[in-house]
Amino acid sequence: MRPKLLAALAALTVTLPIGSSAQAAPDPAPNGRISLADLREATLDVPAWPADNVRGPSGRLHFHRGQVPVEGGSVAEGQPPYGDSILILSVAYGDVDHDGADETIVTFGCLIEGGSKQVVVYDRDATGAIISLGRVAATTGPVRDIRADSPKVTGGVLTTAVADYQRCCDDRTPQIWQTRGYALRSGKFVQVSGPRRMPVNPHVTDASITAGPLTLGPEKDGFRYGTTIVTVTRHRGARPEQFTLSFFPPEGLERSGAGWPKVTEEPDWFRVTVPAPPSDDTVSYPFTFRRPAAATGGELDIELGTVPEMGLAVPWTADAAAPIRP
Repeated sequence: MRPKLLAALAALTVTLPIGSSAQAAPDPAPNGRISLADLREATLDVPAWPADNVRGPSGRLHFHRGQVPVEGGSVAEGQPPYGDSILILSVAYGDVDHDGADETIVTFGCLIEGGSKQVVVYDRDATGAIISLGRVAATTGPVRDIRADSPKVTGGVLTTAVADYQRCCDDRTPQIWQTRGYALRSGKFVQVSGPRRMPVNPHVTDASITAGPLTLGPEKDGFRYGTTIVTVTRHRGARPEQFTLSFFPPEGLERSGAGWPKVTEEPDWFRVTVPAPPSDDTVSYPFTFRRPAAATGGELDIELGTVPEMGLAVPWTADAAAPIRP
């Protein structure tokens, strides 16, 4: 009986369908841990930079020595400038897609002195090619800075430190920092922990200035006279007691009329103070000038400041130039 039983078992084994055998082990997850040395010479998909911050190229960019030069151009008044270069500021690692293998977290900067920053996650596909899993966070809206060395992953949640203001150079304006957590959901990163709004920082405001053309009229007693309309808008943030308007007139252009606020004189420029409008409000101020009739062209530069002194969250909106016509 025993030989017959063994033969029957052998026959049964060879006739079992393939599907009833033990399943093959799944392929291991691609190694998404990309070294800094490889990243510094890689071609990476970089998401578009925020529309309200320093500009730079996006899409598939080839990095050399960890940077991509930016070919800037002229921009309209009050619009974000172009950065000088895109830099890899920091690299971190962690498993964000729960596949058991680390991915690579890169903090980029598109910078002049300060500038735009964004955090992007990269992986490798089955062929070993570097692919983007998407952007996690960027400096846009009330978020104006990201601490480059802050990204880390715990339990699939990627946390990073963000701030309401970005310092530059010798600026010591106090910042408000928050730690926010993000997770990969349905192919995109969404916030899952930490504060969702920035509180008002008493040391920071967001305001802008524009100036209409200074059109000089017919000659009168050797001078031409005209008025420019300067408009100040306060968007958000703390409300200063007053705004200052600093005027930098070209040679020969001088104040005219009695409607000027109190003026503080400097050798090559002067300053006035005006009331600060409420948040989301705009106030326009007329300022009259005169110039010798023979002079033509040029522009009047105007700079916005605050009393007391505050940090301006979006600095390139604090300057205006009124073209002088004719």
